[in-house]
Amino acid sequence: MLKRDFIMVQIEEISKMIVQLVLNRNDGNDGNNGNDKNPAQSEDLLSTIYRSLKTDTAYLLAHSPEEIREYLNLDDGCGLERTELAAKTLIEESYRSENPAPLRRKARELIGYVQQNDMTFSLERMQLLQELAD
Repeated sequence: MLKRDFIMVQIEEISKMIVQLVLNRNDGNDGNNGNDKNPAQSEDLLSTIYRSLKTDTAYLLAHSPEEIREYLNLDDGCGLERTELAAKTLIEESYRSENPAPLRRKARELIGYVQQNDMTFSLERMQLLQELAD
């Protein structure tokens, strides 16, 4: 029980970092790709998230959702939750990328995988899937 609580706190902290990325992007958005309120902070947040998940963009782009989930499972079985966080991180990274299409395609694939394999239906994930399809 204590271990599960610790894991959920870690996942919540990563979620807060993703929210900060979104806020930075939205606060500084002037219609151009890559402009946010604090680009240095956003890059640091991306690095911290990937380091916390023990992965990187290259790994996520090169592996299947099943392989990513298995890798992110670690020894606690929370790979699905981490896969969703990785997908959301890819989405935020895509706003800073000169070539966002591969990042967004992989994020869509991962979100779809999580939606199919999670026991909880999520309207937020469905909305993300719709946005990524456009």
